Amino acid sequence: MLSPDNNLMIKQLISDKFEKLLPSFQLVCLEAGQLIFRPHEAIQYVYFPVSAIIAMQIDISDGTAADIVLIGKEGMVGSGVMGGNQNFSRARVKFAGFAYKLPLSVFQSELAQDRAFLKIWMAATRQMILQIAMPTVCSSKHSNEQQFIRWLMNTLDKTQGHSLQITHQEIADTLGIRRESVTLAAGKLSQEGLIEVSRGQLEVLDRPKLEARACECYRVMHPAALH
Repeated sequence: MLSPDNNLMIKQLISDKFEKLLPSFQLVCLEAGQLIFRPHEAIQYVYFPVSAIIAMQIDISDGTAADIVLIGKEGMVGSGVMGGNQNFSRARVKFAGFAYKLPLSVFQSELAQDRAFLKIWMAATRQMILQIAMPTVCSSKHSNEQQFIRWLMNTLDKTQGHSLQITHQEIADTLGIRRESVTLAAGKLSQEGLIEVSRGQLEVLDRPKLEARACECYRVMHPAALH
């Protein structure tokens, strides 16, 4: 059964604080592609994903939007509103699932009054910054297969499941490599029995072996580093 403490930030709250905030949390079902908020839009809620993954995006001059970072159960969406009510990037659902939303006023009040809650928020923010920076290092040091494994494992760590609805082209666009390179890597891992590939879906079959093949970038970025 889903609970706000399925989110790793909320899980770190002491029991008294969790019980105090519990009535303010609202469970919402998020659909892939759903817009949470636009850049510079005044927002009313912050979101704590428990199975959904939400992309923070920036606008590109050709009219498209590029993902900055994906946020799942390890973090929150709306972290840039500590001193106001505007977030400076777009938030759009990347993978469908559930999240708990908390009124912005409640979130900001807790940050101002509770040092422990502030420390949890700061740790999650540092982890998010690391996730933004690490792919640049990974792309310069590791093979396409290692980048693919790092991305797949890190993304699944943000959910409650073992599969993703995504195409090879979407993965290639995210990693900045050719689609053929993704297809080659996925095919090889599929032949070895580590993943199963079907049209528009990837499923991990042997997580321990796949994790053993991941580069050190994955271990640095693993959400367990929050604890």
